[in-house]
Parts: sequence; structure tokens; C-alpha cells
Amino acid sequence: MRTTHGTTPTSTLTLRHFAAARDLAGTDSEQLEWQDGTTVAQLRKILAKRGGKWQHLARHSRFARDDEFLFEAEELYSGEEILVLPPAAGGSPRATLQHTPIAPGATEQALTLVGVGGIATFVGTVRDHNLGKAITQLEYTAYEPMAQKEMERICGEAIERFGLGDVRVIHRLGVLQVGEVAVSIACGAAHRKAAFDACQFVIDELKARVPIWKKETSADGSEWLNSTP
Repeated sequence: MRTTHGTTPTSTLTLRHFAAARDLAGTDSEQLEWQDGTTVAQLRKILAKRGGKWQHLARHSRFARDDEFLFEAEELYSGEEILVLPPAAGGSPRATLQHTPIAPGATEQALTLVGVGGIATFVGTVRDHNLGKAITQLEYTAYEPMAQKEMERICGEAIERFGLGDVRVIHRLGVLQVGEVAVSIACGAAHRKAAFDACQFVIDELKARVPIWKKETSADGSEWLNSTP
């Protein structure tokens, strides 16, 4: 809580701006009147209503608290300092290769939700059988520089083809046990059909084009799928 003229209490949120956001705001730091519990997604809308370049910046920036990125549904409270981080020179990555477990909801929580009316998701998990064999584990490996670029290219194609507001993909690498998440995809669009169609497109293209290989282990041994006769 802060006091104006020593009498009237006001609730404020501090925004710390960087790069293009700093230039637009004309300051490194500004304070907004704030209602506790307002979310990151609502903060985007507040900034976008400023118009002009803020509309683009609000949609594509990321927000952080205490050096940790925030999800869209996270609530913000007066007295906090929130970092406004425009896309870096290389752009904000939509696709990620990850060597650690994929958290539930990770892709949809990372979506930019401006203009989004529907989100379709696909989550691929390690099943316990394939072609009549009991599977004990899968191993994914990739040529990571090329895989990353191709996944980003697929995301860009999905946005252009289906008019998406945003798309996010995370693919796991390493050894996975039965039940673990191997790939997570989230597509956000104004309408549900585009979101569903885009999600199907992304997983199909990922399987067909991205240099990620899968080794399957069963009681009969291990083999790289589709790589050996």
C-alpha cells in the first residue's frame, strides 16, 4: 500500500521496463493503480489499450517477477515489481527441446492469449505397448540445432496457415518411462476449429520433418524406430 499526499491509500503495481518498452513508456519504471488478483493476461490487455506500438509489444512481451517468468493466469499484487521484457533480438522461441520432465499445462500456460477464444492441446505420452510388445522405456535424441529451427519453422507455418494467435511446442529428449510426457503442443486461435486443425498439423509435421529419433526398449531388446529394417 502507498499513500498519496500522506492521506489517501492507493494500491499500485510497479512495472520495470526494458528496451523497446522503456522507450515507449519514456521511463525505466512506472506505477499502475492496481486491483489485487488481476492476472498477467489482464495486464497485457491494459498495456495494449494504450494503442500504437504498445499493441504489438503487449502481445509479444514476457513478464517476470523475481527473475522468474510468469504464466498468463498468475495473479499480481500491489507492491510487487513486474519486469516487462520485449522479445529479444532472436525473437521469442515458440518451440523448446527439453531434457527434464514436461510440467502439466506448460505449453498452454506459455501462450499469448490476446485475441484467443479457444485453445487446443495435444500431449503425447509413452504408452506401455507397441505392435504387441510390452514397452519398458523410450529414448529420444535429436540433432538439436536443426531440430529447434525446424520446430520453429513449423510453428510459424501453423500461425500463417490457420491464423493462430500463438502456438507453443515442447519436446522431451532423453530416456522416458511409461506414462511420461514426450511432447506437448498448444495452439490458440480466435475459433476452436482453427486451433484443433493447427494442433493436428503441428504434430504431423513434427513427426515427419524434425530430426528427432526414438529408441524403443522392450523385453525383446532395443531398436530405433523406422531407422532399421
